[in-house]
Amino acid sequence: MTTDLRIDRRVAAGSTVGTSPLRWAQAALALGVACGIALAALLVFTTTTSEGSFKHTADYWLTANGIPFAIAQGVLLIAVHVLQRGRAGRLGTAGLVVNTLALIELIAQLSASLVLGEEVRWGPSYPLAAVATFVAVALFAAGSWRVGLLPRWMLAIWPLLTVVGSWAGVGPTPLLLSAFYVTSAVVLTRRAKA
Repeated sequence: MTTDLRIDRRVAAGSTVGTSPLRWAQAALALGVACGIALAALLVFTTTTSEGSFKHTADYWLTANGIPFAIAQGVLLIAVHVLQRGRAGRLGTAGLVVNTLALIELIAQLSASLVLGEEVRWGPSYPLAAVATFVAVALFAAGSWRVGLLPRWMLAIWPLLTVVGSWAGVGPTPLLLSAFYVTSAVVLTRRAKA
């Protein structure tokens, strides 16, 4: 069985879905790169409070950075799902739904933390939602395996890079996810023009 690796030009241009999912993916990837670089810089060069009330300006920056980071991940999965024309099957759809729900919860907690000026934890919901985003990306990547939009090697490392580059990022590890996002942008753009 051969897989057509090209994106349907009408879908990429947005003629069948209203707005261009390729442009949405590119914008999400650019935002993800910027947030990953900012996160790495914050983790490496600043002092933050691990729990309780915010004591450092970097606490606010670190927390605020999570909101656009979450939006980028959510928009990216939706855009890739549309570019794949829903061919990622049940696994891809499940990953998309789980990711969206987990990111909504994370954004709500991050927003509450910013407003209150302290780390807000609603029981185990933050770590569970963070783990859910990793599982969601893994499900989405598994569902996308046979579609052929992204190379399989990229799908294989996407969940791992999501773990080390976002919610569980330590030091400069978010730069790995940023590099992956840059590569994804190049691959998606080239396949759309092929």
